[in-house]
Amino acid sequence: MIISFNSISFLQLEPDTSSVHVNHAIQFCKDWLNGKQHFVFHTSGSTGEPKKIELNRAQLEASANATIQALQLTSNEKIFICVNTQLIAGTMMLVRGMMLKCEICLVEPTSDPLKYLEENHQMTFASFVPLQINGLLKDDLTIEKKLSHFKNILVGGSALNIELEKKLSQLSCAVYHTYGMTETVSHIALKLIGKENNFVVLPGIEIKKDERDCLCIKGKVTNDEWLFTNDLVDLIDATHFNLLGRIDDIVNSGGVKIFPLKIENALYHALSILNLPVKELFVSSQKDELLGEKLIAVFCCQKFSVEDEMKLKREIQKVLSKYEVPREFYYFNSFKKTESGKINKLKTLEGF
Repeated sequence: MIISFNSISFLQLEPDTSSVHVNHAIQFCKDWLNGKQHFVFHTSGSTGEPKKIELNRAQLEASANATIQALQLTSNEKIFICVNTQLIAGTMMLVRGMMLKCEICLVEPTSDPLKYLEENHQMTFASFVPLQINGLLKDDLTIEKKLSHFKNILVGGSALNIELEKKLSQLSCAVYHTYGMTETVSHIALKLIGKENNFVVLPGIEIKKDERDCLCIKGKVTNDEWLFTNDLVDLIDATHFNLLGRIDDIVNSGGVKIFPLKIENALYHALSILNLPVKELFVSSQKDELLGEKLIAVFCCQKFSVEDEMKLKREIQKVLSKYEVPREFYYFNSFKKTESGKINKLKTLEGF
């Protein structure tokens, strides 16, 4: 449905009994424009049970203003919202739209949200989760044209593999990989895909590393208090960083620390070279008597032949050390996901 700022500001929108998503968005807009000061959200639950978090209006306004400033958004934007507005990423798209007083197009958060748009649509700004964008980019020229009609696209919620980044870099619009979380009121840093190698923090955000080499964040979005994350980073300078992975994802195999994100990117690249079809993958570990932990790769696809597995191992050995090559390959028809679309590694491997 198309929502104009005027219809929101005069609270003329009525609930849509067929859509929980639309009803929630309408109620949030009404609460916001009636001056509500405190809002409750839940974390994604990708590393455990979702946590309840209360954020205040000033934090949401600070986050929206930082994105508006960084992307130079104006009241002429036409915002396309196809992510879940019950989660922080979707909510903040609504807030940005209301603060800009611009047109908002709200659709159901499906795996194919672009079906609601014409090829020559007039939307300028959109946000997608990796699961959506990965499903859309399947060598379909119509889809690529629809995406390229946007001026700015945000993609966030989880890491992007190297092959997906390559596809996104070929679009003729600005596509940003976002870094953030519910606790930071959505993203606090952006990386322009195809142009920048590191994340750049938004205006008003301070960053540093703690003794674990994990990122710490401070700004109005955190109520000017330091927030300590579990994300390992290479801190380039006061405004740039590179994400290495979560500290609780590190695999200690035979005394060697291994970063799964590095292995996952190597696997995606090798699979592309070998033309082996895989929907998704992740790297994890299993207990091992000799090594303590052994590295495993988990694929969402049909089982590879022994020959293809050998080809894959030979290919990744070109860029990885012998310690970084997975000892076992496992295959699933589907992965368990969080509400926000992230792979839930723990639940996927539960009982396996």
